[in-house]
Amino acid sequence: MLHSDPCRTADPDHLADLASLRALLICAIRELGLDPDRIPTPEGRLQVRTQQDLATGLGRLQTLTVEGAQGTRPIDAGHALRLMMAWVAQGYGPPADQLVARIADSRDRMARMLPARIADPQPRLDFLAAEQALLFGHWMHPCPKALTGMTRPEERAMTPDWHGQLRLNALSVRADLIEATDPTIARDLPGMEGDPGAGRIILPAHPLTWDRAKADPQIAALLKAGDIIDLGPVGDAWWATSSVRTLWRGDCRWQVKVSLPVTITNSRRVNKRHELLAGAAMARRIGGLMARCGPLRLIGDPHWMALRLPGRDESGLEVIFRDNPWQGGKVMQVAGLVAEPLPGRESLLAQVMAGHDAVRWFDAYLACAVAPLLRVYDATGIAVEAHQQNALLDLSHGLPRRCDIRDNQGFYVAEDMADAELRAIAQLVYPRPEAEDALTYTLIVNQVFGVIHRMALDGIMTESHALEQLAVHLRGLTDLPGHGGRLAARWLSDADLPAKGNMLTQLGGTDELLIPGERAPMIRVPNPLPRQAKVLADVA
Repeated sequence: MLHSDPCRTADPDHLADLASLRALLICAIRELGLDPDRIPTPEGRLQVRTQQDLATGLGRLQTLTVEGAQGTRPIDAGHALRLMMAWVAQGYGPPADQLVARIADSRDRMARMLPARIADPQPRLDFLAAEQALLFGHWMHPCPKALTGMTRPEERAMTPDWHGQLRLNALSVRADLIEATDPTIARDLPGMEGDPGAGRIILPAHPLTWDRAKADPQIAALLKAGDIIDLGPVGDAWWATSSVRTLWRGDCRWQVKVSLPVTITNSRRVNKRHELLAGAAMARRIGGLMARCGPLRLIGDPHWMALRLPGRDESGLEVIFRDNPWQGGKVMQVAGLVAEPLPGRESLLAQVMAGHDAVRWFDAYLACAVAPLLRVYDATGIAVEAHQQNALLDLSHGLPRRCDIRDNQGFYVAEDMADAELRAIAQLVYPRPEAEDALTYTLIVNQVFGVIHRMALDGIMTESHALEQLAVHLRGLTDLPGHGGRLAARWLSDADLPAKGNMLTQLGGTDELLIPGERAPMIRVPNPLPRQAKVLADVA
């Protein structure tokens, strides 16, 4: 028996091997059609067996064996991971070399960080605990904790994996070099209230971003000329949230989302100009949507500031000011809730569901996380990228009572319902099939199936029961009069559903933000809902 449950061991290397292997397997199975029963490797046929046959994700690993010239023998997760990396390297040419290196880096980052987190006391069930819970990263990505562009000391100081906190730098900048929705907006940030001088504006900067920016020849020239004056770190520290580059404090009306010269999973984390414009435009419309949203809140990105450099769309010193309705408390992102727990601990989802009837809890979740987004799409043509990391549940009263959606990269406006203002913003308006693919993947495949998968792994609710409950919920939404109702019906009937090809993106060697339309390759995955819908129809 392979002890694949991280709750059964506290060895960081084993945990890192196991998490890396599971992530690589699920990607290879979903995206490349890998048969886990017969994986060709340099040592023979690798066979992977799981404890559960789950449609929403990979079950817990039960046995790992390799069959070669010397017969069949069991191997551990680390050995299996190395064989899988060899399989990738052999089968996918030069691009695979970079992917294999990133898989190894991701695995090593986990192993370095886990001892300190294992030694931490049990976290409180609150906003920050969920933001810092993604210790094993994106479970449907082949290198779930890959991060490049930071030194190890910077990682420790600036990432949620290490409970990172940092102070912002204040820059006094000549006013004509600043473009902003409101040039005085930075004064709302703690420590930024000082006078920058006549004809000058305060621009906040992440310390890592500023450290790298000073090497830019254009910025270095502005510094030398006194057009930019570095006022140093100001104010108290900010917490790094799960995205690393969005910073939070419970006592500030804004969160700060910065451009960070760091590559995480599929892309370099920079604020593109069209995202600044889209965030402000969509923030102006969010208020009008609230009445029809039900228990849903779309978090706005209404303001931004940027250093302007001649001949460049972005300088690297772009800052987004995101509304901050969270002073802490029990508003928790779904990705943190469903994350694999540390040894000896339950998942955050199991902890917040403890003492509640699972059926009632899941019903309340669907009522605030699924139905309102489909109603908004039905009425407006706006599809929201509601993946696990963008969705936060208000659990302050036990059962989920509201879902908050964040991130200005995550709007897809169907072109047949877009007005001139929105059409003028790049990468905001899409053909309706693309908008529906984005909503389907992020909301159903990534988020809801992720919750169902975690409940099944934790023994809270069987996968079949949860899928049946989801099918009942979606059947009630097929009565919506527009495209939302038709989309709900397709979720119940289509044989497969769209999903992001994270491994294909890596093998393509392309930054996701540089792909036209910022759309990573899409794949199709089997849809388990038609079976549940048929059962319901037969019962009816």
